[in-house]
Amino acid sequence: MKTNKEFIEYFNKNKSKDIYREIFNKYFLNESKCRICNDVIYYYDSTFTFKSNKIQPKGKSFLTTKNVDKVYHLSICEDCLTIKYPEYSDKNKSRVFNQMNYLTEYAFDINHETALKWMKDKYAITEENLIKKWGVDIGKEKWNEYRNKQALTNTFEYKRDKYGWTEEEFKDYNKSRSVTIENLINRHGEEIGLKKWMDYCDRQKYTTTIEYFQEKHGIDKGKDVYDDFCKKRLFGAAYSKISIDLFENLISRINENYRIYYKDNEWYSYDKDNKKYYLVDFYIRELNIGIEFNGDIWHANPKKYKPNDTPFPLDSGLNAKDIWEKDRIKNDFLRTKLNKLIIIWEDDLNKDGIDKTVDKIIKEIYE
Repeated sequence: MKTNKEFIEYFNKNKSKDIYREIFNKYFLNESKCRICNDVIYYYDSTFTFKSNKIQPKGKSFLTTKNVDKVYHLSICEDCLTIKYPEYSDKNKSRVFNQMNYLTEYAFDINHETALKWMKDKYAITEENLIKKWGVDIGKEKWNEYRNKQALTNTFEYKRDKYGWTEEEFKDYNKSRSVTIENLINRHGEEIGLKKWMDYCDRQKYTTTIEYFQEKHGIDKGKDVYDDFCKKRLFGAAYSKISIDLFENLISRINENYRIYYKDNEWYSYDKDNKKYYLVDFYIRELNIGIEFNGDIWHANPKKYKPNDTPFPLDSGLNAKDIWEKDRIKNDFLRTKLNKLIIIWEDDLNKDGIDKTVDKIIKEIYE
């Protein structure tokens, strides 16, 4: 392949990822590649140009950056981004990375909290931001004007006079602004919306503490109400000791640079069709691989239960067949989001032991 100006002009008109890869590997060997597949970072508008008799990339490439708290480089190719987020295909490609969103965070590998702070500092209408822009006196004045305007425009009378709304329409509008997982995802996109939902849930956790119940009902009655509340939640989801031992062993034996999500920092994805978000017990971000540990009782191990059996201590009325169907829906969805979903059964772990089970997981991760 003779790479000259004429050839580059030909490539730019007749784009091919194979040719792009050939040029990239010839002239840019020391540059970064996709952190998922280790292939070239190729996007729809990737081209080359000659400048000062030197070939240079244009468009979305390993040179594309975003300045947040530091300079972040595009670190994932278009194919891997589309596999992770199929909705990318339907978006306006020229605008995807012009703002900060869950796609931008993932493509540039930007920490979510860092991205949120950047958006708040840059775009949020706050007293602090207005003072930064206009100075103390004018900034505070504009902040008070903004607050008064917001208070007015959020009233039923304002909506009625300006838009002709009925009380029912006003109630529907307020429902659309309420904190629900669907509303947050509609406003912020799937990944950021889910993060905001989890943050909101964390803030609500106080209502599950003994302090909350005693504050509401008094010391003695509050403790009794709290005890009843705990009994109802006794069989809630949690990590078993055997699963923790398994995952801790696995962590000690895989690449220490991998970012692992489990326990207090689980990875999750939202199923828009079923309006549910699904947590994964163990997630390796760089490989986009999820691992689920299925307890024999909680997931009604088919080796131990018949379709009409109701595994103890589940008292929800679900039989084994119902549980299998719930797991099937969840796992089928997760497989559309993950490169691989690995499922480990408690019964198999007990038979093989932790070391042998981890050996099998590692083999499956890298095969």
